[in-house]
Amino acid sequence: MAEQADHLARIRRADTEAKTARLLATLDALIAAGQAPVISVLARRAGVSRRFIYDHPELRAEIARRTSQLADRQTGAIAASFRTTTASLRADLENAKAASRRLQAELAALRRRLGELTGQQVLAETGHIHPGTAGSARTAELEQQLFDAREALAQRDEELEAARQINRELMARLNKEA
Repeated sequence: MAEQADHLARIRRADTEAKTARLLATLDALIAAGQAPVISVLARRAGVSRRFIYDHPELRAEIARRTSQLADRQTGAIAASFRTTTASLRADLENAKAASRRLQAELAALRRRLGELTGQQVLAETGHIHPGTAGSARTAELEQQLFDAREALAQRDEELEAARQINRELMARLNKEA
């Protein structure tokens, strides 16, 4: 009778080992596919009962460990893509700022030239100051300096607002992740 009990125990151990092997193979396949292992799905695909999994704490611990590893890998991949995206956006922003500065400098030069020509024409027509006199040149120079200072101030205000907006977005993203 003891011999029969030993035989049944060996059969039961072999069955448990086979189920465990199937379960671990199914777990490996799910992890390799990037799917989070859910107990019910894992049990169904491995051909075991959920009770089998719940009755073996070492299997539940292995499932939890591998689920955590998968989550860490996916989080790392997502974070890496955000870093790339953030770096790309910053590079695009810097390129746009540089193009904007070039266009603003060109626009300022064209406005200055137009202002000089219009001013000389108006002054010549009114007869107050003749073009080419020292007074008209100094006035034009001071007006141009004032215009350039206002343009530079407006540009810095825009850059400051853009930096503040980026800061708000980054802080919002950090708060969402936390």
